[in-house]
Amino acid sequence: MLHSNARLTIRARLEMVCQVESGWPQTEVARQFRVSRATVSKWLRRYRAEGEPGLLDRSSRPRRSPSTTPLWLVHAICALRRKRNWGPHRISWDLKIARSTVYAVLKRNGLSRLAWMHRTTREILRYEHASPGDMLHLDVKKLGRVPDGGGKRFAPGFKETAVGPHSKRPLGIECMHVAIDDHSRIVYVEALDDETGVTTADFLERALTFFSAKGISVKRILTDNGGNYRSRVFAEVAHAHSIQLKRTRPYRPQTNGKAERFIRILQNEWAYSREFTSNAERLAELPGYLDYYNYTRPHGGISGATPASRL
Repeated sequence: MLHSNARLTIRARLEMVCQVESGWPQTEVARQFRVSRATVSKWLRRYRAEGEPGLLDRSSRPRRSPSTTPLWLVHAICALRRKRNWGPHRISWDLKIARSTVYAVLKRNGLSRLAWMHRTTREILRYEHASPGDMLHLDVKKLGRVPDGGGKRFAPGFKETAVGPHSKRPLGIECMHVAIDDHSRIVYVEALDDETGVTTADFLERALTFFSAKGISVKRILTDNGGNYRSRVFAEVAHAHSIQLKRTRPYRPQTNGKAERFIRILQNEWAYSREFTSNAERLAELPGYLDYYNYTRPHGGISGATPASRL
């Protein structure tokens, strides 16, 4: 392909070098074709070394690029993108490199947009309460238990099966009860057998004790409209601690987005981060992951700070 700014076509270059080869001075040939003598010399040198193929344009890319991103780092960036679905900020924090470098690598490798993001673009409205404890988000996520010997999620060709109350999993499900502070993003999680009102109320008592130990006095709680959160026993626990209960509008889970987003993180980075050989093995790693999330992991919603740093 001819360079867009090239003064000479391939045919003109050939005619030019043929005139020099027939005895014309390079200076006179340069004047005729309205190029510099150095240009004539360049094409003549290439013609003599390579023949007519030498008159084709070459890539302007340098033979060596000492400052280019190392191949091992490119592989690491692409691996985190494919495995974790992380964005440039999260990858840059993990690998300790500039996010502009991460984005450039993702763009070159066709990974700058996640394939599963097919939602219609709309304005994103974010909010954050001023102090820890001003709002506590609660939610429940059902996870299928891991059979002894490992599950089939990591098997080739795996497709997700039904989950929830109508799941036919022989081992049943676990209800991951989640509580996350709106301002700091400190989280408290328990894996329980169900999501009844009594179970949820007991979880709330333990969650409040957890946050109180960290100096957080909860003033409001935001939940969805599940029966466990509308139960009398749950309301009694909240009233005993002088906590105001608030609920999301029906079919508006994004209102409780901090809990929803954390649940997705919990699935990606803990529940399905690797193949576990048993359910007990997976649960044994939960406390360690929660400590990592609260005290070490940089959080995208608070500019890379850790939740504990905002207490």
